[in-house]
Amino acid sequence: MTDRRFLSILNQVAGAMGSELFEPGGTSGDAAAIAAWARFLQSCVERGISVGDTRWRILEMKRTGGRARFSLPGTGDDSARGAGDFSVGLALLMAMLGRDEEEPS
Repeated sequence: MTDRRFLSILNQVAGAMGSELFEPGGTSGDAAAIAAWARFLQSCVERGISVGDTRWRILEMKRTGGRARFSLPGTGDDSARGAGDFSVGLALLMAMLGRDEEEPS
């Protein structure tokens, strides 16, 4: 999958989820926020993005025109960079989802 397709899927899913994903109404650690990010990840996987895709590690979130958009380093304007909490939250969610796969049987 190309970078362009990867970003297109992420941005389509995020756009469909709207404020549920980026402003769930609580702190980033509350259950509603975790559930929203889990639904986001599930929708991305259903559209062909692998949970183990290495681009998740370098993904950035930018706010332009009041909208959050995902990008990869070197794609687009870096003046609106705002990765901050998003990268940490997604890394934690992915680590939790991968736990069962890594534990020996």
